[in-house]
Amino acid sequence: MRNLHLLALASAAFLAACGPPGKPIADGTAVAGGEGAINLEQGWSSQVQDRAWFTSFGSRLVPSAWLKVLELADNGHGDGQGSKSRTRFMADANMDALGFLPQSATVNNPNGFPVGFTHEADAQGRDWTGLGCAACHTGEVRYQGHRIRIDGGQGTLDFDAFEAALIDSLNATVADGGKFERFANALGATGEQRQGLRKEVGAVAAKIAARHRMNQVDVPYGHGRLDAFGQIFNAVAVEFLGIPGNRRAPDAPVSFPVLWDAPHLDVVQWNGSAPNSGPGPLLQNLTTALAVYGSLDISQRDGLDGYPSSVDFSHLAQIEDDLYALQAPQWPTSILGALDSGRVTHGAQVYAQQCISCHQLSDRNDAKRELKAVLTPLADVGTDPRMVRNFLDSTSSSGAFEGRKEGVVLGAPLGARAQTSDLVVHAAVGAALRHPLAAVRDAVGSYHGVIKAAIDSHPDYYKARPLSGIWSSAPYLHNGSVPTLAELLKPAADRVSRFYVGSREFDPLAVGLAASAGEHASVFDTTLPGNSNAGHAYGTALGETDKRDLLEYLKSL
Repeated sequence: MRNLHLLALASAAFLAACGPPGKPIADGTAVAGGEGAINLEQGWSSQVQDRAWFTSFGSRLVPSAWLKVLELADNGHGDGQGSKSRTRFMADANMDALGFLPQSATVNNPNGFPVGFTHEADAQGRDWTGLGCAACHTGEVRYQGHRIRIDGGQGTLDFDAFEAALIDSLNATVADGGKFERFANALGATGEQRQGLRKEVGAVAAKIAARHRMNQVDVPYGHGRLDAFGQIFNAVAVEFLGIPGNRRAPDAPVSFPVLWDAPHLDVVQWNGSAPNSGPGPLLQNLTTALAVYGSLDISQRDGLDGYPSSVDFSHLAQIEDDLYALQAPQWPTSILGALDSGRVTHGAQVYAQQCISCHQLSDRNDAKRELKAVLTPLADVGTDPRMVRNFLDSTSSSGAFEGRKEGVVLGAPLGARAQTSDLVVHAAVGAALRHPLAAVRDAVGSYHGVIKAAIDSHPDYYKARPLSGIWSSAPYLHNGSVPTLAELLKPAADRVSRFYVGSREFDPLAVGLAASAGEHASVFDTTLPGNSNAGHAYGTALGETDKRDLLEYLKSL
């Protein structure tokens, strides 16, 4: 890449801009703006936490000013003047129902939007709101009135429902005279500006709706899941390349993975397909930014200078550094009860016999820990195969990318048809090359020591990671098909086939989701395609005492 000689200067400037991390948040500290939720000590200061929750990587969904005043749709029950749904779309009750964590305004969240909503200005100075890492990767465990915030944890966002509700609200604003007048008045639009505003709202709604249709599936994801690979594949192969025939249903949703050990692992993603050394984290963040309402213009390419995009390179290294410092949450005994030390001791022995060959132990206090994931062949682990198969089987017409090198400046030329994952790599590298200095800074300035792993072109396995903080990340298995750890220790045929997701209510005995429906919960049906709860038979033949003690030990990790 060009400008390598400026790397040291860029890295130093970046580190100076980040500033000191501050004192880590202590267990039980109230979440700033969190309406009664408390924090656990996870290595972040309050300043880093606020930054991590609201930092943008280039996602642009709708103008922030619109989102502040947008109303919920009538859904056909209003009187034509919007009288039955003057409730704001961003109202706490609506956000909570969709799986977000409402927040009041903070330094990095001036609009008072929920955790994970970001804002940034475009080249014209207009402020846009999008979604960041924290929207999917911030959890909350609720027990007997207590709300325990989990940084980097399992989120409960219902992505499909959120998009659909936003599209409905934007369309209703265009169609309903009363709604539009209130919307335009709140924005201070003059009479001559209103026609243009109405047209623009309709255009934004149509753009989001087109992406929503592109990613339509027969089995809804529900709370806490997303087929990120499938949606990234469609964003590049269909939307950016402009080839509708490349569409493939993103119908292999997986749970939002926890993030506290992820930057320390040799590979990431549920199928272990992404090496974590060198520029790996940069490319992963780039593809995520492009898929989550980012933009890429492949028509503008000057030699090897890559493609213009909305990716915010000023924040990518910061995001990775913050996640590298994140620690697993420890079992809060003051709320969930003390652990039985005898059972924990015996459970550790059971773990050593049954689990450690796949699930390495991780020392949360080792800031530079280097962890290795175990990749278990699909045929051995026996869990739902759809995520692995979709990744391996997805090929697309290369379109404008045909003949260009996979890595833009490196690699073999792309043929007329290619693995969709190769097209995604090309797009991400192209976006990085448009900002060579920033890309080098992000690739090296945020580099952390990890065990180097080779790129596997045929990843037909699932990744087994360390189980630190496993107590807080229900439901379990890669597709979220098992509600508790106690259920996971049962033979697959005996596991519950239907349970509730979305309420965040916790069962400390079974370790996982409470059986009752709770508020805003929906049913997870394991008999539907992509939802199988089969496989992972490890530990299922243990006696009841060993299982009980193993659960106690897992709580301590």
